[in-house]
Amino acid sequence: MKKIRFTTSLLLLLLVQVGCSDFLEQQPGSQISIDEQLATREGMLEAVTGMYSLMESTLRFERYTVYADLQGGNLKFSPTASGSNQGELSVPFNVQQVYNFSDTALESELESFYGNSYSTITAANLLLEHLDAVAYLSATERDAIAAEALSVRALMHFALLQVYAQDTNYPEADMPGIVYKTETLQETLDYAPRLGLQETYTAIVADLEQALPVFPDTPILEGPAYSYFRAMSTEALLARVYLAQGAWENAYTHATQVIATSGVTLTPKESYLESWEAPLQPVSEILLELSVPVDADGAIGASRAAQYGYSSATTYADYVASQDLLDLYAAEDIRGALFVEQELPTLENEQLVNRPYYFTGKFQGNPGNPILRLSEQYLIAAEAAYQLNNTDAALSNLNAIRERAGLPALVTTENLEEELFLERRRELAFENQLFFDLKRLGRDVNRNDGCLSTACSLNYPSNFFVLPIPQSTINLNANLIQNEGY
Repeated sequence: MKKIRFTTSLLLLLLVQVGCSDFLEQQPGSQISIDEQLATREGMLEAVTGMYSLMESTLRFERYTVYADLQGGNLKFSPTASGSNQGELSVPFNVQQVYNFSDTALESELESFYGNSYSTITAANLLLEHLDAVAYLSATERDAIAAEALSVRALMHFALLQVYAQDTNYPEADMPGIVYKTETLQETLDYAPRLGLQETYTAIVADLEQALPVFPDTPILEGPAYSYFRAMSTEALLARVYLAQGAWENAYTHATQVIATSGVTLTPKESYLESWEAPLQPVSEILLELSVPVDADGAIGASRAAQYGYSSATTYADYVASQDLLDLYAAEDIRGALFVEQELPTLENEQLVNRPYYFTGKFQGNPGNPILRLSEQYLIAAEAAYQLNNTDAALSNLNAIRERAGLPALVTTENLEEELFLERRRELAFENQLFFDLKRLGRDVNRNDGCLSTACSLNYPSNFFVLPIPQSTINLNANLIQNEGY
């Protein structure tokens, strides 16, 4: 994977300009420095790179990036590596509330994710608001930056929606969505209220639909095209959003369009494992991967290995696969070989005993953060086709993933809905999808192996399928309504 050198000075600039509150109220006095930054083409491109840097760090934040797999039951914890507590099994301090479904508005463990998501959104809005005021960009360059900023804005709002709003099948009508930020400056001191759930989906879709037709053929930034939004990755995100919304026909249309026209093909069975394990390269079927940051001296910043990596018997991450997940892989499923088995000393009856733990092979070394892969598009097409009663297309798309994994093709529609869910869980494990799938499908949470929570199960529907809006944000915005139950 070719890495991108994010501009530290610009990142600091954006954080200073827009990070002073959760709603990112930009003061008029800061306009001078922003205008200076965007006065040249070089400065504008630095700002685009800074937007991606903010997005990368926000979506790599540990409490967010393990959230869906941890809550859904794909993960358990590795034992303490050394010291007086060696071998003990415990919940990492920074996810204790979330893991126990007891997060609080006053001290929410994802408060910084909430704020940094809106910081990224504001960075996108700054670009969109200044594009028409500069003369040094061609029309094509203007379109490129606008398309990418709109796509980033949509992705970050969608990430917030998944965490902070119930889904479309929730039994109560008129559920709240989130605040949708499309401008950086407010004309009054009043802050915007949350949109309704369907209104939020409409706003996300509108941004993506606006971006999709104006992408140029050539990226405006240097580096691998998969590191930035392109037309194919924006359309792939649109398919994901439509799936979450339950807009089956649109989800099917866009997913099949990506499959047919992106120019990307599924990683072959013969190279699937080695593609994940290849150092410094994304899997060949990647549509969007956020590269790890590299500073001016070539030093690599943090990566997903911080959550899932294994380096030695005394240096390893906190999160490993639960047996709940491992049991879903049949003997012939090649993905079962993607786990790194390690014997680790574990405290049992006051004695250290070596026990096997399974680290995912997806995120060893210094991996980037895969946001969109082609395999997900096949699974979206399969599920949407099933909901549209097109069982032939559902089986065809599902079997493309099954057969690549070494599993036999399904020839019957018996239990097809369950098979669709299980295939998503197997293929997209550790990619922050499971809990959001459980929520949108109206399924219960059942965490068994290695569960250390005070609440190992959660019946749907529940207030605790969403997190509380941070109280610090509500204190700033009298128009915000807190999620029920918090």
